[in-house]
Amino acid sequence: MSLGLRVVTLGVIGVLVAGLAQAGWFGLLLVDPLSGTAPGAAWTSWMPMVVQGALTLVLAAAVGWQIRRSLQPLPRSLALLQQQVDALEQGRFVIVEDPPLAAAVPLARSLNAAVRRMQSALDGSGPSLGAQALRRTARTDPYTGLDSRYTFLRHLTERLSHRSEPECAVLLLRLLPPPTCGQGEPAASAAQGLGDLSELLRVYAKQVQGAFVGRLGDNDFGLCLPAHGVIAETAASLVAAVSAASRPLRCAVGGADHLSGVSLGSALALLDMAAARAESLGPGRIECRSARNGGPPEAIDAQGRRAMVDALREGRVALGAFPVLDRHGHVLHLECPLRVQVRPGAEFEAAARWMPVALRYRLMTQIDLAGLELALSACQADGQARCIHVAAESLATAGFVSAVRSRLEAAPEAAARLWIEIAEVSFERLPPRLRNAGTVWRRCGARVGIEHAGAALRGLVRLGELDLDYVKLDASFVQGLAADAEQRQRVRGLVALVQEMGARVIAEGADDEADLAALWDLGFDGATGLAATRQHDSVATDQAMSPM
Repeated sequence: MSLGLRVVTLGVIGVLVAGLAQAGWFGLLLVDPLSGTAPGAAWTSWMPMVVQGALTLVLAAAVGWQIRRSLQPLPRSLALLQQQVDALEQGRFVIVEDPPLAAAVPLARSLNAAVRRMQSALDGSGPSLGAQALRRTARTDPYTGLDSRYTFLRHLTERLSHRSEPECAVLLLRLLPPPTCGQGEPAASAAQGLGDLSELLRVYAKQVQGAFVGRLGDNDFGLCLPAHGVIAETAASLVAAVSAASRPLRCAVGGADHLSGVSLGSALALLDMAAARAESLGPGRIECRSARNGGPPEAIDAQGRRAMVDALREGRVALGAFPVLDRHGHVLHLECPLRVQVRPGAEFEAAARWMPVALRYRLMTQIDLAGLELALSACQADGQARCIHVAAESLATAGFVSAVRSRLEAAPEAAARLWIEIAEVSFERLPPRLRNAGTVWRRCGARVGIEHAGAALRGLVRLGELDLDYVKLDASFVQGLAADAEQRQRVRGLVALVQEMGARVIAEGADDEADLAALWDLGFDGATGLAATRQHDSVATDQAMSPM
């Protein structure tokens, strides 16, 4: 039943009860029915109440209708945006009217402008070609034009299982961060270097029949070769070309050879280990492993699993700490990604190195609970708010939501300082579980939000279905924002839309000072990234140096 109808119903009941009470009808139950006077008196006194009740009913209906109307703009605005996003995914160009929610108007107009440009660019090609173009865009990485991770892995799966192609090897080229991140180095330089690398890999794949290339992650690029025994030579030529480019990049390369006939999981395990080893050795290093000579990939992968299990059992885990600042430079919370010391005495490694094994062997639940316990202990010790990440795989595990709740209930003061975030992709995969988790954990005092939001606009539009404390917009909305007026208009609409849902808006990947300043003008509630970290470190240094 809608809120307006409930208001009307309650109003009617209230009027009838009041009228009956005032007229004495309840008292008739105690009046002698033979007297004949009480009913007539009651009826005469109740008649004015009929008129009053009718007027009150009209008033209640008007109030209920007005309340219902006041709640309509947000759902209707989200429905209009959802309609346009669905149409784009189907290859149709739809122009929507201005939504009733004023805050959503800039976003809707920005989307309409983008649709008109796409339609103009595809004029004369027919709707089927437009749909093909959109589908092709969905299969590729939007920044480099290479195959997306999904597309690359699908091609690799076909290659591994295809008996007519007996040879297969894969290289993983991993970009390494520069030795220093100076403030004077423009973000455009890194973007241009990334473009040069993508073009180099694309050209190489075209020159070798049967080869294909894709972007597997932010810093990982994969190259599949239809041959055995050439990965070391190919890797060396790629490293030399990348180092000699006009905008040289630092990289390490891992290779997996003789992969024909092995499973995709085993091939990726071998590749991940080779790339991690090459990265640990430093820039320009190459590590190649063979499924034939290096032992069965399953055995190699099992070693990684045992190492992870031992690390969790022995407590060799730690939290990172990256500040999330508000517009005044105050710390909203510390982002705390989990680090794991996979081997005793080695360094604590980021998720990119150990997560492939953890996902394949379903260890994410134990890992996420270990991170939760560390964060609660740290919050209890120093009173600083912290934020942890929960994987979709953990949410999908029976009993995980309850396990988190029990730990939150055992430490209520620390729970009130804990922020828990889940990647937007989890919403597409597990909407009921995500809604349940958010409700349960928020009742325990924790804040619950979504990270990497807006990477798929469809997911961002649907966030209105959740009751969230905050939303972290993907870095793709932030980088280069200061120099792009059209992007600022689009982001302003997104920020206003999320805030209308009652959630805070935080920016990810604010690496440039100009972009960070632009965020505050657009109404963001917080930001994280290199620029935010530098600002935080600068303030901390000034405070440490100031006289007491």
